[in-house]
Amino acid sequence: MIRAIFWDFYGVINIEGHLNPEVAEFIKLSRGKYVFAILSASNKDLHPWLEQNNINKYFDLVQITKELGISKTDPNFYKTALNKLNAKPDEVLFVDDIESYLNVAKVLGINTLLYDSTQKLSSQIVKLL
Repeated sequence: MIRAIFWDFYGVINIEGHLNPEVAEFIKLSRGKYVFAILSASNKDLHPWLEQNNINKYFDLVQITKELGISKTDPNFYKTALNKLNAKPDEVLFVDDIESYLNVAKVLGINTLLYDSTQKLSSQIVKLL
């Protein structure tokens, strides 16, 4: 059973500088049902943007590659997030728009979803939850 969802930032939550309204609505409506984390290949702090868009309170973890000094292609990036949230790989869904990052997570046993911004999130995610 999925109890945590790891979200990519650029391309899923933030699309071309704007909050993805469909993802934001899902997160707000699902608060308390899942633990949410952002896992991003970023070299800057994401908290100011999350605060500006009033969604920072929904995330239990915001993890960026710069703070750990490892890339999203390194399995340890995902293991660190799992450990911080005390989650087992099969309890997690990772949503990203880059397949190579999903493949790394998949090898660890994490459920994955290749996000397609041209399709409704609800139709993509419902079968996995």
